[in-house]
Amino acid sequence: MFSVLSQINKRQEYMTPVEQRIANFILENPRKIINMPVKDIAFNSNTSDAAIVRFAKRVGLAGIKELKVELAKELHTLEKEKISRVIDLEADNHRDIFDKVFKNTIQALYNTEKIVSREVMEEAAHLILKADNTFIFGVGDSANVGHDIEQKLHRVNVNAFFTADKYLCLTRLSNAREDDVLFVITLSGKTAEVIEVVKKAKALGIKIVILTQNHASIAKRHSDLAIEITEEETNIQYMNMTSRIAQLVICDVLFFYVCRELGSSAYDTIMKTYDATH
Repeated sequence: MFSVLSQINKRQEYMTPVEQRIANFILENPRKIINMPVKDIAFNSNTSDAAIVRFAKRVGLAGIKELKVELAKELHTLEKEKISRVIDLEADNHRDIFDKVFKNTIQALYNTEKIVSREVMEEAAHLILKADNTFIFGVGDSANVGHDIEQKLHRVNVNAFFTADKYLCLTRLSNAREDDVLFVITLSGKTAEVIEVVKKAKALGIKIVILTQNHASIAKRHSDLAIEITEEETNIQYMNMTSRIAQLVICDVLFFYVCRELGSSAYDTIMKTYDATH
């Protein structure tokens, strides 16, 4: 189930004044919105019909009709399950924690499935495949995801080099070839190391693919392609559990896109690697 309310809440700080008025009206009147004509939503939020349609697309949906459908499903589920997504380590028992971790993760995958651009991912796979080298950079929790995609790409003989060290990455970029690609994995796109690496690659004319959350950031603005996932963490911000799972799934899809472009040779290479290690 796609969470309209969650996406609006998470994105509010990045919204324009017009978008914020629409967001506030939806958050305050979620049940009324379901059966309300677009012109009434626009009137009550002091905006326009076109602004309402743009807002729906901004949160990852095709239009206002889809927003209403997803909102209706979400409200029904919330009423039926009556479970908060916030993990309270003092009040929650083991069963509550288990349920919340699973539900939050499943929710993150549903939301990301809705907003991620398949076309951008296809283009990213094409860039990686035609590159002489793919330099992968990520710090913190994103470093684990970067290491994972590096290992997968090695299985099909793609020259991929992961590092979480800013200085090593900058050195590699300084010696990069014309068709090389920088693949940056970052949740916020605002980390100082990430911004420095991205700006360096941009100055050198290296193609930049970024996997990040779907809000504005300096790193995303300087990138050539942005694969966007949703912002999902609830109260335990420093753990980034659900976002990490979404990143891993997107990297798995990206890997298979690369394999598809390689054709039957990808399967043969994977099988040879498997036979050699088992």
